[in-house]
Formats: sequence, C-alpha cells, structure tokens
Amino acid sequence: MIQKSFFFSIVIFLTFFMSVQGDVVVFTKLDSADWTLPQNQDRIADSVWITRKHNQSIFNIALDSGMTNNSPLHTLWSRNSILNTEMDDFTTFRSMHNNNPQSLIGDTVSLYLQQYGMYFNLLFSSFSGGNSGGGFSYSREEVFPTHLKTIRQNNLLTNFKLEQNYPNPFNPLTTIKFDVGNVSSKSELNIYNILGENVATILNKRLRSGSYKVQWDASSFSSGVYFSELISGGKRVSKKMILLK
Repeated sequence: MIQKSFFFSIVIFLTFFMSVQGDVVVFTKLDSADWTLPQNQDRIADSVWITRKHNQSIFNIALDSGMTNNSPLHTLWSRNSILNTEMDDFTTFRSMHNNNPQSLIGDTVSLYLQQYGMYFNLLFSSFSGGNSGGGFSYSREEVFPTHLKTIRQNNLLTNFKLEQNYPNPFNPLTTIKFDVGNVSSKSELNIYNILGENVATILNKRLRSGSYKVQWDASSFSSGVYFSELISGGKRVSKKMILLK
C-alpha cells in the first residue's frame, strides 16, 4: 500500500509539472545563414536574441556583436532539464558544455533568463563544428517550475541594489540604476526632499528580476539635497543626490 501511494504521488507530481509547460518552438539557423537577419535569430525576449556567427559560439545579438563572458548576455544554463536542476546548477553556456557544444546534441538542457524570470527546456538537434557555417538547431519550451520559485542569493543571480545616481551633482538630468532580486515583485522608486516629503514617483510597477535604469528630470525643482529611495520585495534602500543649478 505504501509503495502504491508513493507511485501515485509521483504520477500526480509529474502530471502537474507537465501541465505548466508552454508551446514548443523549433529554431534553426542554417550553415552560412546571415546572422544579422531576424529570421536567423531566436528572439526569445525583448533583449535576448540568440544566433551564431560562422566560427563562434551562440551569442545574444540584441546586446552584443559577438560572444562575451562565455555565455550569451542575460542567459544562464544548466546541463540538465529543469526538472533536475536547482538554482545553483546554472552557469555560463561554455561552462555548461565544457568547451564541447556538439556534446549537447540530443540532450535536453535548461535555459534561464534572469532579467525576465523565464525558464526553458532546450533540446539541441544540431550544432555545426569548427568553421563550417555556424549552424545550430534546437527546440525550446517554456516551463514554470514550482521548485525554483524561491530565488537563492548567489553570485549568478541579481541582488537587490540601488546605485549612486550619475552625474552627481547634476543639473537637471540624472540617471538612477538599480537591481531587483526577486523573480517578480512590486517596485517603487521615489524622490524625497530634505524634509522627507515625497516630491516625485519615478516608477511604481511590478518588475522581473534584473537590472534597470531610469532618468529623472529635475528641471522644475530647486537646487538642494534630494534622496532616491528604492522599495522592492519588502526591502528599501536610499541614496543622497545633489541638484546644483
């Protein structure tokens, strides 16, 4: 009876996991195909377009002209499927395949887009070797793994952070950069004066994990000391700013 109950528990779990998967997308870049053309880029998200040059590995053409940091920018990878992956398993693309991308052919691996909080299972069906044209093909399926909902803080993931505005002092424009560490959380970026009064709300929306930057135009404000305050995921942090006209 115990063994039968355990078996049915596993079946129920796997059925639930399979029920929260998305559509399968098959992407192919043929050998010698022009990687600058949209049809030869897998546009997974607004800032993640995966393609490959003739003699390079895959890279994110939306953000870079070639492979950098051993991985397409804004992507992390695991050698196993999502079901068998923990957050600590995610690494760079090159580390994942141990400098042998053709070893991925026929295997299902995991792709994690940190900025969007999105997870995919990928099955590579081809990856041309050497300088033979830069072709590759895979099928990908977005999945929504319940066991990865809790983000662990490690050096691969984005932490909650508010950076010092630049320039500072400024007149009248300044840029504020910040990181949101939760997969998806309500975030606010407010401006306060020296009296602690809220004089501007620059941002108030739900954001996915990632790095962001906004610009504050203080043309209508007087010179003085102001404070930017970021609130997200139950945390808050502030920075001092100086408007000098």
